[in-house]
Amino acid sequence: MANRIIVFSLFIAVAFEMQAAVSLRGKVSNIGNYPVAGATVAVANHSLSVNTNEGGGYYLTGLPAGKISVVVSFTGYETQILEIDVKEGDNEVNVTLERAAIALEPVTVVAQQREQQVLDIPVTLSVVSAQMLENTHTRNLEQLSGFIPGLNIYIQTPHRPNLSIRGLTSDETSPTAQPRVSVYYNNVPTSRASMAIAELYDMERIEVTKGPQGTLFGRGSQIGAIHFVTKKPTSDLNGYLSAGLGDYAMKEIEGAVNIPVVENKLFARAAGIYSYQDGFVTNTSGGKLNGKNTVGGRFSLRYLPVRNLKIDFVANYQKDDNPGTAFMSKRYPNANGVKDIFKYEASFDEGKKWFNKRDVFGTSLDAKYYLNENSYISSITSYYTNSVDHRWDGDGSIAPAIDMAEYDKANQFSQELRYNFSLNSRLNGFVGASYWREDFEQKYRFGPDEQYMAYLIFQSPEYMIFENGALGYPMPAIPLDPQLGPLGGMPLPSNHEEESTGRAVNQASDLFADATYKLLPKLSLTAGIRATYEAFRTSTEAKMLGTTPSTLGYLLGTAPNFFFAPKDFTEITKDFLSVTYRVNLKYDFSTSSNVYAGYAKGRRPNVLQFNSAGDSEVMNAENVHSFDAGFKWSAQQRYWLDAGAFYHFYNNFQTSKWDNANYIVDDAGRAASYGIEVTAKAVVGKHLDVFGNYAYIHARFDDEDSNGSKQEYAGKTFRLTPENSFLLGFNAGVTISRALQVVFTPTYSWRSHIWFEDSNDMQPADPSLARLEQDAYGMLNANLAFKLSKPNLALSVFGSNLTGEKYIIGAGNTGMMFGVPTYTPGAPRMFGMKLTWRFAGKN
Repeated sequence: MANRIIVFSLFIAVAFEMQAAVSLRGKVSNIGNYPVAGATVAVANHSLSVNTNEGGGYYLTGLPAGKISVVVSFTGYETQILEIDVKEGDNEVNVTLERAAIALEPVTVVAQQREQQVLDIPVTLSVVSAQMLENTHTRNLEQLSGFIPGLNIYIQTPHRPNLSIRGLTSDETSPTAQPRVSVYYNNVPTSRASMAIAELYDMERIEVTKGPQGTLFGRGSQIGAIHFVTKKPTSDLNGYLSAGLGDYAMKEIEGAVNIPVVENKLFARAAGIYSYQDGFVTNTSGGKLNGKNTVGGRFSLRYLPVRNLKIDFVANYQKDDNPGTAFMSKRYPNANGVKDIFKYEASFDEGKKWFNKRDVFGTSLDAKYYLNENSYISSITSYYTNSVDHRWDGDGSIAPAIDMAEYDKANQFSQELRYNFSLNSRLNGFVGASYWREDFEQKYRFGPDEQYMAYLIFQSPEYMIFENGALGYPMPAIPLDPQLGPLGGMPLPSNHEEESTGRAVNQASDLFADATYKLLPKLSLTAGIRATYEAFRTSTEAKMLGTTPSTLGYLLGTAPNFFFAPKDFTEITKDFLSVTYRVNLKYDFSTSSNVYAGYAKGRRPNVLQFNSAGDSEVMNAENVHSFDAGFKWSAQQRYWLDAGAFYHFYNNFQTSKWDNANYIVDDAGRAASYGIEVTAKAVVGKHLDVFGNYAYIHARFDDEDSNGSKQEYAGKTFRLTPENSFLLGFNAGVTISRALQVVFTPTYSWRSHIWFEDSNDMQPADPSLARLEQDAYGMLNANLAFKLSKPNLALSVFGSNLTGEKYIIGAGNTGMMFGVPTYTPGAPRMFGMKLTWRFAGKN
């Protein structure tokens, strides 16, 4: 079926090309003769336009013979208007765009699966360029999220990040649960949470598309997509090497080299990073927490065997061997008698090691065969593998009550075939098919010391640890209580262990199409549709490890286990068929401003899971109906404004909650969110530019469900969703001499109050200590760079959280189930410095 669609599309394209008696092709370059990809090439007063491809090429067809005006524009370059006398047949005109002395940075994006400028995209799209990453010394995703209105990222562990767009958080609690926010890496889906985090080295840009993007990025992009685009091999010799030092024994080495292997045919690029930092939380029982130890490498090849064929290969590897996460208790003091988690001292179980280990290896092969400059067939094949080994102290104290571990293993394969077309230069889009498969295994191990866990079960936690921080006395046996019957007096073990294993095979096949049609010279219609067939198979089993059964399990009905009720191998298999779609209208006031509005339907697939009793459940698919409108404006190539408003309403909202010992997906019913997002930039002078953004998000659960019944979470706020947030910053440069420039880049970001659970809960036993929320706070970061032109050296001195804000990035966690929620503190004030050398040579 997919092959027939592509063949039919090719037939239509060829038919149109044969009818096109007059055409115009050429290349758009800058004054350095480098191609300008994504530039708009339009015929004035006609509904004909295309965007230049990756090599700067364009091909206009269906032209009238005679004199025409061709407008070539790209934000950051001076617009060119060419008066051309086109003849019958094929005409060729190359164009050179010049940048003004004071201008915005040009940025090419591929959000609609072809090279364009941000101005041409009729949805809310934010881009962080390589230059912005360097100027602001942005090294992690939490800091990155501040530059993108509507995006919030909180990371307690590298394998389970919380990615939230417009209030909707992507979290996976079941092996079959799929993300709400799609993560792509060089056009390849890597949306499993344990694969989503990547080091930000040798990046070209990061694109964040907001709202349902199913037709563009597939089934995992219910509320948006994050696309990491790395630097690709080029035809010249270049590279860089940097080394940095900082607080908490921070050490970082990063570099890349680009080599032309065979002139005009084969190019290679290799990049790598080593990043280490001691944890900023000290474990008084030994070791550090909340640290980093990461090694990453990437190898890229570009092969041009013939003029119209391009093949890109990328292999990427990242290994995290980080210390454990500081899930800290506020109820219990540390061994020094201190309850204040912002003293950055924790006391976890003695004699145990806590860690966050993760590795990701992926390969992708991207081939494009060009029929002409704006029509091509592409194939993207990828294979990713990922493993996680994580151990944490669930009660956040020196008591050995909750000792948890998780091991994950995932393999993903994807194949996409796509045909990008431009029909008579009036209809531009793509049609294609894809297949995706994931094999996933997840193991949880639980090893409680029931002589301390009993204090939590019998609701006498005050005896587990004394106020001076000393470990309480173990409870050797279940209390002799008549209400407990024959269980009273049973001895409590200190070395029970158990394990739960979940597995899944998730598959999806898609047919999709998306295109933009010029209705009038200034009015265009964009529409897309994706049909998806999904097949899920998941299984579960739970067993006791060793020979020591749980005693507390007899109280809970889970014996001989405590946490996971014993369960023989059980499997569920389901398949689903769904359709998502979008439609947008865009009106161009000029080549530098427009308004747009649209509707899109997004969907998070059904979830197959097992509840705490071991019974299977199939949760309904979560659907979102999205309405967006916006305005994009650029003036004098120096000023940029992007403002948008949205309204989303949800059915079968999938929230996560604790069900006894299981963290499962629950149907929270109906919900809605609305808000605005604004991004602004201004190049004030040659050495001064300012930038900022603002987001307002009102995200709440409805009072009643579709049957008119009151909902459990009525009026509650979506988790991890600040109602207001903003960022302000500037780049200010001073030229000291012809060879030396100093650039100062401070940024200040602010977020209002957030809840960490959709239930907006506060533990009633001790609300003053157990608030699962974070009040408003702001972060001041700065980077001061001294740049030499010869040699090309830059010395950067940077600082983060300069005002020393005390904030948390997570609350609740495993301990919340037993009335002892834990809290993870955010990073304190830090300083560092880095020296970077950039080099270039002749081929």
